[in-house]
Amino acid sequence: MPARELPDKFLVAFSLAGEQRDLVRAIAEAVEKELGAGNVFFDEWFEHHLAGAGADLKLQKIYGEQCALVVFCVSKEYGAKPWTLAEHDVIHARLMRARGSSDKRELDSVLPIRVGDGEVEGFLFNAIVPDVRARRAAESARLIVDRLRLITPDLKTTEGSNATGGFGWPETAPSLAWPIAGHSSVRDAFANLLTAKTAWRFLPIRGESETGKSYITRQMLANVLAIPHIACGRFDFKGTTDMEREIRAFIQELGVAPPPSNLRLHERLDHILGALRQRSQPTLLIFDTYEMVGETQEWVEKQLLPCLIRATWLRLVIAGQMVPDPTGAVWGAVARPALQLKPPPLSDWLDYARQHRPELTRANVEAACLLTSKKASLLSQLLGPKI
Repeated sequence: MPARELPDKFLVAFSLAGEQRDLVRAIAEAVEKELGAGNVFFDEWFEHHLAGAGADLKLQKIYGEQCALVVFCVSKEYGAKPWTLAEHDVIHARLMRARGSSDKRELDSVLPIRVGDGEVEGFLFNAIVPDVRARRAAESARLIVDRLRLITPDLKTTEGSNATGGFGWPETAPSLAWPIAGHSSVRDAFANLLTAKTAWRFLPIRGESETGKSYITRQMLANVLAIPHIACGRFDFKGTTDMEREIRAFIQELGVAPPPSNLRLHERLDHILGALRQRSQPTLLIFDTYEMVGETQEWVEKQLLPCLIRATWLRLVIAGQMVPDPTGAVWGAVARPALQLKPPPLSDWLDYARQHRPELTRANVEAACLLTSKKASLLSQLLGPKI
């Protein structure tokens, strides 16, 4: 993620312990969506500023003087570490100054929220500390922005921003790079899936072996990664023989922490979904080779797919020789009828070849189809871009 510019003064600054980093990051991102980039301090976003000597002094300046509102994230871990205690000292001093200030709005400049069990020494027992652990990130962000309005009544936000601000699904279908032979119906359905007003959020793609399913899902991933503010991950059930590698690849562009390695696959995927739900950022999940889903099928069809009904921020693509059946399922209303892939005809392979290798003739393409038994993975290599 590119480094944010350091402002003269932040609107909101989060003070937290590392154990609650994923939860607080999701809230910070939701707040930043409303306030704009560079107005929210979350330490890992400003590593370029904090790195080196004197980081404690820089942090104390931010929490003491360089922000309008400090969000103080209460947990037992916060009260047990030298770094967070140093931050708490300056926050506590800020509250003391506020009590003697003629501007009573200063008393609202520190907002405690509960992100974990336990207390922080010196924090008054009668203080009301909203517990945000069970709230959606957007709800917690609304609480924080509403508190900020008490300090800065003329606050202007980007709430409701969509295509222009990059905080939601595009209003119109994006233009897709599609270096694939044929399958234009899949391309059009996928472009529609990525829009804000689509009638469905689940795109199933069914096809026999060597009809190009995996190549298509990789191109889907590549297209979405080029769209700002949309997170995307691709998981291939064929790759679960090397679980660690597949999980790392899946979360690489999702921006969430790795799940505990001692969990079963469906538990790890559920852990990832929980982190994504907290953030509620527009997200596309792609699952390939679904016929090899195994025991994780129950999680996909009874937990992941039903959550699409309310999770308007989430889109799902599942490809395989078999795909989930929506008949009688509660999530059937948000599922598009499955697209059935067929091997592209010779004319499509000829068009594909001429995009990358204009010198190839129809006879060359016919020979390639015969040599490869029309296997899409091999034809894509033979007729595609020269490496």
